[in-house]
Amino acid sequence: MDLLIVVVLFGVGLMVWPLLQKQQKAREWAMSYLRRQCEQDGLQLLDQTVELSSTKIRWNKGRPLAVRTYVFEFSVDGGDRYQGSLQLAGYRTLSLQLDTHRFQ
Repeated sequence: MDLLIVVVLFGVGLMVWPLLQKQQKAREWAMSYLRRQCEQDGLQLLDQTVELSSTKIRWNKGRPLAVRTYVFEFSVDGGDRYQGSLQLAGYRTLSLQLDTHRFQ
């Protein structure tokens, strides 16, 4: 019985590992995209982190596609904080939303 539990857990681990790898790659892609976008807009990405807010599965041509929403904070001059969100379908940007902020 113990061997069966070990085999089942190992099998589940083998199925989950690729999903975790894709999740990490998507987060890195989001981070890179947000750094470039903030730099282009003259903003500062605060804390250099993005946080996964939600993951939904959408069907695209009969195949599942992960739609991830990340939240982050940015600043105009380093003394203020605003929130934003980035929505990705796979590794493609669906939307980037920034809270109303002042411009320098």
